[in-house]
Amino acid sequence: MRRSLQNLRKSSGGMTLVELMIVVVILGILAGIAGISYSIYIRRSRSQEATTQLASIAAREAAYRSEFAVYCPAGASSGSPPTSLGTSNAWPTTSPGTLTEFASGAPVEWLQLGYRPTGTVRYRYVVLTGQPTTSPPGVTGWSTSPNQDLWFIAEAYGDLDRDNTVSTHRLFSGNGNTLQVTNEYE
Repeated sequence: MRRSLQNLRKSSGGMTLVELMIVVVILGILAGIAGISYSIYIRRSRSQEATTQLASIAAREAAYRSEFAVYCPAGASSGSPPTSLGTSNAWPTTSPGTLTEFASGAPVEWLQLGYRPTGTVRYRYVVLTGQPTTSPPGVTGWSTSPNQDLWFIAEAYGDLDRDNTVSTHRLFSGNGNTLQVTNEYE
């Protein structure tokens, strides 16, 4: 009896090298899946900045229009409203995806609009405005007839994963401030 217990202890003394390697491979696969899922989660949560900030810009534009009867264009340059959309006209002027203080040196138009996000932003923002007689860029079905209204387009540009693919979030006042997104998670 004593001898069989010693043999039993020796045979169940641990895992073989093959079993250990299988466990390591399984743990590696699980860690890889978790890493990818976490990365996607982080990008999704960071892309919410654009949605939140564009909603804030739309609210500020509505308040500005009710006070001054026009929308406020805002971009990268003080004193000269942007004439087109795009990253070259957007504020802050750093590359999309770089954490930047928005308020630091912000053009006067952003201050007139009352738009001052606190802390850092990952997206660049621009607001283009127009009269009823002008067609908004990239908007289909817009008529320049007198029954149209003043309009604004606010866009946010970001590159959260630094792959040089820029995501664009667009808010157009003429379609009920519906948000359009291109390459949201790049």
